[in-house]
Amino acid sequence: MKNILPGMLICLFAIACQKDVLKGYKSPERAILFYNIDGQIGKTVITRSVDSSVVTVTLPPTMDLTAVKPQIAVSENATISPASGEAVDFSASKTKTYTVISADGSKREWTVRIQLSEEPFPGLVLIPNEGKWDAKVKVYSDTLYNSYLTRYSGWNGADGCYSTLLPDGSLLWTFQDSFFGEVTPERARVDNAFVRNTGILQKDRSLSSFIQLNPGTGNQSQTWIRYPGNTNDEDDLYWPGSAHIYNNKVQLPMGHMHKNPETGQLEHLSTDVAILSLPDLAVEKIVRDVDTTRNTGYDSGTFDAEDGYTYIYGTENGWLTTMLHVARAPGHDLTAKWEYLTESGWADQPDGHFIARDVTLPNVFKDGGKYYLVSQQIVYGQDIYIFESTSPVGPWTNKRTLYRIPDKYNGTDILTYNASVHAGLSQQGELVISYNINPVDFWSNFNNPGSADRYRPYFVRVFNWK
Repeated sequence: MKNILPGMLICLFAIACQKDVLKGYKSPERAILFYNIDGQIGKTVITRSVDSSVVTVTLPPTMDLTAVKPQIAVSENATISPASGEAVDFSASKTKTYTVISADGSKREWTVRIQLSEEPFPGLVLIPNEGKWDAKVKVYSDTLYNSYLTRYSGWNGADGCYSTLLPDGSLLWTFQDSFFGEVTPERARVDNAFVRNTGILQKDRSLSSFIQLNPGTGNQSQTWIRYPGNTNDEDDLYWPGSAHIYNNKVQLPMGHMHKNPETGQLEHLSTDVAILSLPDLAVEKIVRDVDTTRNTGYDSGTFDAEDGYTYIYGTENGWLTTMLHVARAPGHDLTAKWEYLTESGWADQPDGHFIARDVTLPNVFKDGGKYYLVSQQIVYGQDIYIFESTSPVGPWTNKRTLYRIPDKYNGTDILTYNASVHAGLSQQGELVISYNINPVDFWSNFNNPGSADRYRPYFVRVFNWK
């Protein structure tokens, strides 16, 4: 031990006397370590070989490539040009050369390559266009939301599908006639209850959030909002329509349907408005008889315009046709006194004037200075059309087909109807559209494998629709 200690002291003294070999060292490293573009699909692929250095990023086909602003990280003390966050135009060749300069001044050229996915984002499957809709339009099946509404317990099927974006970013889903109960792994609907309307909260638009607003659970679930004083779901009932937000509350138009005792058919008597509080979506009150135009459903479509009015669209059925009527509510308050567009202008009472024919559920919105109307072909037709106008009340022109629903829903076995636009689901300006299917034989909704998928909405996303 006595001999080791002097040796250790000599070594420590020698090390302390040496110069710091790293002092002034400048690294030759000139790598791109991280490269990310908002909205990209999947992970960035960074590859380097003896003679090439390449970064590959996959983007949706609809993304604007003229001013992309990537976030970049490089080797320590190295610099890169163009810099991180600097706008780059990839539109011409979909490639860009970056220069990374290391701390010691060494340079390396990196090629950033953009490849466009066939799918705008995950969960979409391109539907081949066999000449049945506008050639420039691309339509994708939305497998995520089709799966979201493929349920095995509780709510598991409905028509009358609407969604409303809430101020906190969540979605309120409303449905009309609905099934609640169990579905087997083979998709057989068994032991289900039939209710007249449904409310579902999708918190933060999370695909794992599905909060039932109807009282009860499973096949003991009840209609969400019953007609006041009604003790059953047969004589008088509500079918909810197109909601909007007013004064930090949800205003939900409700079609009051009454069963005609002589014919047994449901007739539209009035449009009422349910007021829901936020964020709990409790029903505060129902304003009755906001509109009492018989057999015209003014609960099917609303549009909040910049002129201070909310436009309310109603359809009336005729012989192998429909008539589209329009009213408006001042100050965007659906419970205020409505005005109706008549032959001579806006008036307190309707006169039967209509703004278009052959329109089913009307979806009106504005984009880029134009007003658009999306509607499904009448008499259970398979085509989904779009029209445009310079006004929210028409005239509606430039009719074209956005999509044709598959032939298996042509009415022989299963009907399709009432396509609905879901603005709150759009990610890149595309149109998100659901359509309902419903079997001709009501009893085929039960017991057999696949029966739970015969009455429900399906979703598509439509790009290049303008």
